[in-house]
Amino acid sequence: MKPEEAAPPFETWPEHLKDIGDKELTDLAGDYCWLVEKNRPEDQRAEFQRRREAILAECERRGLEKAAKSCRPPGFHEE
Repeated sequence: MKPEEAAPPFETWPEHLKDIGDKELTDLAGDYCWLVEKNRPEDQRAEFQRRREAILAECERRGLEKAAKSCRPPGFHEE
């Protein structure tokens, strides 16, 4: 197999978030504010929530409190 035909190694969502820049992470956090899990099909809600929590954790790890706050939709409560 040629190297250009090989798929990149699988990366988890938290690993992916660590690899992106602050601006991209901030933009993603803002996008998740408008995405509401109840609008997701039932089988996708848990994954959606895990992704939101990973975005929040990465924003907080980097000290991007404003971005973390923007990721939380109105009425969002951490468990």
